[in-house]
Amino acid sequence: MNQQLTKKLSEILAYSLPKKYTAVSYAMMKDGEIFAADTLGVRNAKGDPATNDCTFNVCSVSKIYCTVAVMQLVEQGKVTLDTPICEYLPRFKMPDERYKQITLRHCLNHSSGLPGTQGRGFSVSQVSQGGYYDDVYDYMSKHYLKADPGAFSVYCNDGFTMAEMVVAEVSGETYADFCQNHITDPIEAYSSRLSSNINPDNPLVVEGESIPELFFFQGGGGYTTTMMDLCKFGQQFLLDDSKMLTPDSKAQMAVKQNLTFLTHDDSGSCYGLGWDYVNFKRTGYDLGDNTLLKGGNSMQFGTQFFVIPKYNAVICMSATYDTKLDVQENLLRLFATAMNDMGINIYSGLAPVPQDIAEKLEGTWLNPGALLNFHVYGAHCSITQDDTHGNHKLFLPTFAYNGEEFVNETGRKLFYQEHNGEAYVSQFFAGRWMAMAQKAHSYPALSDAWKARLGKNYVMCDATLYDMFISDGDCGFTVSELEGYEGVILMSFPSNTLDGTPYYYEAKLKALSDDVATGYLYNSGHASRDMKTAIFEVVDGVEYCETSSFRYVDADSIPLYEGKGFEEHKVYRFGYALSKLPEVPEGRRMMILDDKMVVKYDTLIKTEYKPVEKGYILFV
Repeated sequence: MNQQLTKKLSEILAYSLPKKYTAVSYAMMKDGEIFAADTLGVRNAKGDPATNDCTFNVCSVSKIYCTVAVMQLVEQGKVTLDTPICEYLPRFKMPDERYKQITLRHCLNHSSGLPGTQGRGFSVSQVSQGGYYDDVYDYMSKHYLKADPGAFSVYCNDGFTMAEMVVAEVSGETYADFCQNHITDPIEAYSSRLSSNINPDNPLVVEGESIPELFFFQGGGGYTTTMMDLCKFGQQFLLDDSKMLTPDSKAQMAVKQNLTFLTHDDSGSCYGLGWDYVNFKRTGYDLGDNTLLKGGNSMQFGTQFFVIPKYNAVICMSATYDTKLDVQENLLRLFATAMNDMGINIYSGLAPVPQDIAEKLEGTWLNPGALLNFHVYGAHCSITQDDTHGNHKLFLPTFAYNGEEFVNETGRKLFYQEHNGEAYVSQFFAGRWMAMAQKAHSYPALSDAWKARLGKNYVMCDATLYDMFISDGDCGFTVSELEGYEGVILMSFPSNTLDGTPYYYEAKLKALSDDVATGYLYNSGHASRDMKTAIFEVVDGVEYCETSSFRYVDADSIPLYEGKGFEEHKVYRFGYALSKLPEVPEGRRMMILDDKMVVKYDTLIKTEYKPVEKGYILFV
C-alpha cells in the first residue's frame, strides 16, 4: 500500500468532515493490489479509534453477495433463474395468485412485484432469537403484488429475502454459513460476515450513542465488512479465474435488465442482477464502459462499492451518517486524485489544476471574521473554515476546475487577482461577483510584549445594561498568532451556537507598537468590514484592552468569586459549580460566562440558568 498517497487522500477526505463524527473508511485496489486504504474517526461512543480492521454495515451491498450465492447454485445445477421460487419454497403463499410466477431472476433484478421491504428484522439489537423465516412467510401471506412479475423493476428488498431463503433451503446450510463457506472464506475476506456469524476479531463501528446495528434481513442487507475485504470481493468480478463464479455467471449479472416502461428512466432501466448500475456514468469522471455500482444504506451507514473494468480497479467507502458526506462524490474524487498521481487522467469535462494556479490558491485566506484554508488537489479545490480552537468545517461545496475556471455544484465560481502586492479571491454567486477573502502573508515578527499576550484570555469588564448583542458574543477574546504566518495577530471572540459548540469570530490585526494593533485587511464590499483596533494598557499592575468601544481585563488577574451579593461593575471568576446565583437588583444585569467566555446566562435575555462548572460572573 502506498502510505504517502493514502495520507494525502485521507487529508483530502478530512476537508469534508465535520468536527464531530463517528467514522469513515475507504479502500482502493488496482491490478489486484490495495494501493490506498484508511479509516478515520472512532468506532464507538467511548472514543476508541477506528482502524482498517473495523467493520461497517454495508447493507444493500449485501445484494451482490446474495446474487453470487444464487449463481453458485445455478452453476451447480441446483436451481435455475427462471423457475418459480414457490417450487423451492413450498411454504411461500400470497393471496395474490401472481406470486406463483415469481422467479429468482425477478428477485435479483427487482421486478418481482413484491411489496418492497419487510420492517421486522431489518435493523435489530440482537439476533439470538430464531423464527425470522416464519415471520417472512406470515408477512407474505398477507400482502399483494404491486405489478405482474417481470413487468418492470422497482427497488425491492423483499425479492432478495426470498432469494436468501431459496439458498438456505436448497443448500441445506444456513444462509450465513453458506456465504461464509462458499464466498468470503475462500477469497480470504474473513471480516465479511452476516450478523449471526460476525468475526470477533473485527469490531463493528457503532454510530454516536447508538447500539450495534444487526440484521435478520440478510440477503438484501445483512453484511458487515472492512473496506479492504470488500475490495477483495469486488476483485473477483475482474478475474478470469475467480474463486466465486465462472465468467459466464458474472457476465449474466452484468447484463442490463432494462425493465421500465418510462422513456426517461436511468434507474429502473440500469439494474443488473444485484447491481444498481451495470454501466454507471457520472458527470466529471471517465470511468469507461461496464462500470458496476452497488450502494447501501442502513440506519447508521452509507456505502458505495464500484468495480471499474477500464482501470482494473475496485473502490469502496462506507461512512456513518454523522459524517454528512456525499459518499459517492468523495470516493470518486479520491480515486480521480489517486489516478492523477499515477499519471492517469480519469476526469471528463474537468482538468487537473495547473501547478501555478494551485500555488496561488493554496494556503490561508482571510475575511473579517473567519480563517479560510484553500486545498487544491487533482481537479478540485476545497475551502475549509478552521479556527484557532480546533473547529473545522467545509466552507462551501467543493469547486471543480474545468480547464478555465473553478465551479461548484451550486454554480458558484472563483476568480483570483492581485492588486498592489496583495492577492484576492472573489466568488460569483446569485448572478453577481463579490469579494471573498484576501490571502494571508507574514509581517514583522512580534515583539516580546505581544508574545507575552499569546494564549491569554481577556474578559469584558464594562458591559452595559442594554447591549443585547454581547450576549451572543464579544464578552471575551483570546490572543494568538496565525499559525504559519508570522506577525499576524488574532483576537478570537466566542459566540453561542445551537449545538453548544462555540463559534469564533477571528479578528485579524497587525501591531503598530507594543500596545496597539489594528485591523489590516484591505478589501471591497463586506470583505474587510468592521476592522478592530486593540489598545492595551496596564493600570495598577493589571492589563486591560479597549476594542470596539468595550473594555476587557486580563482573565488571570480577575479575583475569585466568594459567594458575595451583587456588586455593581465587578467581574469575578469561579472554579466550582455555580448552582445558586445572587439576587439581581431591579434595573441591573448579571451575566454568567463559561471558561471559554461563552455567555450561558444573561438576566437581560432571561434565559434558563443551568449550573456552570467554571467561568466568569459579570455584575452590570
